[in-house]
Amino acid sequence: MTLMTLRPNVRTVTSSWHSSVAALPAERRPATPFHSREWAAVWQSVRTEQVRGRHHLFLQDGPRQHRLSFYQINHSPLWRAMEGDAGVKQPTFDADVLYGPSIYSEYGGLPGATVPVLAEAVDRGRALARQLGTEALVIANVPPAERTLWREARTPDAEVVLSWAHRARVGGSVDEFIASFPSSQIGREFREQHRRGTEAGLTLKIARGTDLLPHLPEFAAQARATSELHGPALYGTDMLAPLTRVPGAVALLAEHSDGTLAGGFLCFRYGSALYLWATAVDQSRPEALHTYDWLMYEIAKYAVATGANVLDTGRGNYAYKARLGMLPVALTSAVYLTHPNPHLISRLGALHCGLNQHVLRAWNKA
Repeated sequence: MTLMTLRPNVRTVTSSWHSSVAALPAERRPATPFHSREWAAVWQSVRTEQVRGRHHLFLQDGPRQHRLSFYQINHSPLWRAMEGDAGVKQPTFDADVLYGPSIYSEYGGLPGATVPVLAEAVDRGRALARQLGTEALVIANVPPAERTLWREARTPDAEVVLSWAHRARVGGSVDEFIASFPSSQIGREFREQHRRGTEAGLTLKIARGTDLLPHLPEFAAQARATSELHGPALYGTDMLAPLTRVPGAVALLAEHSDGTLAGGFLCFRYGSALYLWATAVDQSRPEALHTYDWLMYEIAKYAVATGANVLDTGRGNYAYKARLGMLPVALTSAVYLTHPNPHLISRLGALHCGLNQHVLRAWNKA
C-alpha cells in the first residue's frame, strides 16, 4: 500500500489597484446599497468629507470577485461627530487616515468573502496606508457576522464600535409593526404623533432616484441643520446628489400644504430591506408638526407597501429607536496602524469607551 501525503487545497487570491471604480466589473448583486459600485463612485467627487485619494482594490478568489474601495481622508465630519458623542478631549488622529470604505457607508466589510480574501485586503490596504504616509488603515463598520472573520484574517491593533444600526421586522401592516413595540402606550403615542402631523397638514411625497434633485437644496440645508443639533454638519449636495443614483435610492418627504419641505429621509429600498440613511427636519418648527414621528409612521407604511421585510433605521437617535424596541446592531471598525503608536491606541480605546457610554446613557433613557 502506498501512502500519499495529503496537501491542503491552497487558494490563491489575486488583487489589483484601480484609480476609478468604473474600471471594475459590476457585481452580480451587491449585499447592500453601500456595497454597490454606484455608492463607491459617489466618493470620486465628494468634498464634504475631505478625500485626498481614492483607490479601488479588485480581488479575485477563483471564480469569485470582490471589490473594496479605500479613501485617504484628511477630515471626516462623521468621525468628528463620533468623537463629540464620545466626549473625548482631543482628535483621535494627528494625520490622514486610509478608510476602507468611508465610514459614511452604514455597512462595510466584504460580505461573502473568505478569510484569505480578507487577509489580502488588509495586507494591500495597510501597505497602501504606509505608502501614502497615513497613520492607520480603518476597515469601517463591519457587522457582527463578519467581525470574527476579519479578526481571523488579520488581528487589528484596535477595534472601535463607532455606531449601532437599528433593525425591526415590518410585518404585513403598520398595525403589525406597531404591535411589536415594547408597550401599547408607546404604540398609542406613536399613532397620536402621526395624527397630529396629518392634522397639521403634512403630506407624503415620494421622490425616487434623481426625482429628488429639484428638492435637494432644501433637503440638504435641513439635513445639515439637523445634524448640527448634535455636532458638525454631516451632509452636502456634493454627497447627496450622486447618491440619488445608488440602487434603490428614494426620498420620503413630508411636505406642508404650500409645498414647502417639513423634513424627510433619504432611503434605499434594496433587497428585502428599507434602509434609512440621512434625516432632514425643518428645525424652525419640528415639535409643532411632529415631523419625525409622522415620517416614521409613513416610512413603515411605505416599507409594507413595497414588500420590505426589514426596516433598517440606521445609526444615531439611540433613545428613540430603543423606545420602539428596535434591535441594535454593533458596527465595528478594525484599525491597523502603519507604525507602532501607543498614544494612538490609547486614544482609540478612549473613543471606544466613550461611545459605548454614550449609547448606554441613551438606552437607559428609552
